[in-house]
Amino acid sequence: MINLELIKNELEVNGYSPVIHKIKNKEILFFSLEDKDRNPLMNSVSNIVSEKGIITLTYFAKLIDIQKEFKTVEELLKFVRQVFPIED
Repeated sequence: MINLELIKNELEVNGYSPVIHKIKNKEILFFSLEDKDRNPLMNSVSNIVSEKGIITLTYFAKLIDIQKEFKTVEELLKFVRQVFPIED
């Protein structure tokens, strides 16, 4: 099973703001990009769940939720960096 804590740590290192919540005995990792005042940027709040060896990222594009599945943490992180680039 893929550890959400590991993904959370990797996202933090890469400049994202992740937090893990437990909802109905299911761990969900939420993350976002933040503005200069540390508020989440609209359309950057996403969530990740891990079940049966599959990592599922849910994010929003023009108010439509999109789900994408990954088999490895590396694939997930590469995609997150492309879709939600950190601006300097």
